[in-house]
Amino acid sequence: MNDGLGKILDGNTFVVSDPRGDIEASLTDPTGLFSFDTRFLSKWILTVNGQRLTPLSTDDMQYFETRFFLVPGTGTVYVDSKLSVIRRRAVGNGFREELTILNHDEKPVDLTIRIDAASDFADLFEVKDALKKKGTYSARVKDGRLVLGYERDTFTRGTVISATAKARVDSDGLTFKARIEPDGEWSTNLDVVTAVMGTGEKREQPTFARPRGRQNMEANLKRWVDEAPTLECDWDALRETYQRSLVDLAALRFSPPIMGRQSLPAAGLPWFMTMFGRDSILTSLQALPFTPSLAETTLRALGEWQGTRVDDFRDEDPGRILHEMRYGELPAFEERPHSPYY
Repeated sequence: MNDGLGKILDGNTFVVSDPRGDIEASLTDPTGLFSFDTRFLSKWILTVNGQRLTPLSTDDMQYFETRFFLVPGTGTVYVDSKLSVIRRRAVGNGFREELTILNHDEKPVDLTIRIDAASDFADLFEVKDALKKKGTYSARVKDGRLVLGYERDTFTRGTVISATAKARVDSDGLTFKARIEPDGEWSTNLDVVTAVMGTGEKREQPTFARPRGRQNMEANLKRWVDEAPTLECDWDALRETYQRSLVDLAALRFSPPIMGRQSLPAAGLPWFMTMFGRDSILTSLQALPFTPSLAETTLRALGEWQGTRVDDFRDEDPGRILHEMRYGELPAFEERPHSPYY
């Protein structure tokens, strides 16, 4: 995967974008907003007065939060830009983007700000293999929000996009009109909420979960670090490495639906942000002296899914632990064996 891409994650919900913060579907990189092995956003492009933006820098604040500093236009000469743009994005059951535009000029400026948005609702396997979808899409405007949907039999996925500032919403995105006074600023919060419902058993309407707030994410991370043993030593580099390792391990936490809020280690972003039996066991074993809760959840989850029959499609045998568990469309319709695969 391209190392220049922006990446933030929370469990198996993650966003991969270009250095501007934009999302464009790619055959080579898994760009988009993904959750439970489905891409809920395949397009998320910001323009100001019809122009794409040029990145100045990126601030990776936490594994779940980042900021993009941008200016309008393209090219290399932007020192005297009269406008600057900040996109502050945090992920968690979808994501929230705080969009701020600052006017550095001595006169007011009138702007047309546009977010183009779309979703192909691709299964993660479809992204890798460029497969075609078999369901139907929908895009509608409801109560000032853009509602994107996908349905195949009883399998339903949805994305709801809304903004705090007044916007003209259409089936392809949101448009804002803003007048910014000298040395002033304009801002809005953009919420992208995901719906995961239906795995082939029964028809249900999507229930949309609000994005987890940044403060909740920060508090959760602080509890995680505080519950681990404290390392005291006179070697600052070792102490900092230990603290960084705890945060990195926190970034790999994933909560399988059957385990509630209890988490276990996933195998890694982007293709493997789910439970892999042996990876989760080995990581939990190595982390046992520091974060024993991971081992407990891993053992309970593997026990729940331990093989009970002979199933050649899933390579299941009695007593075997799972290799990989997926939640996307292809496993739901048994077009892939990963529900789970042994």
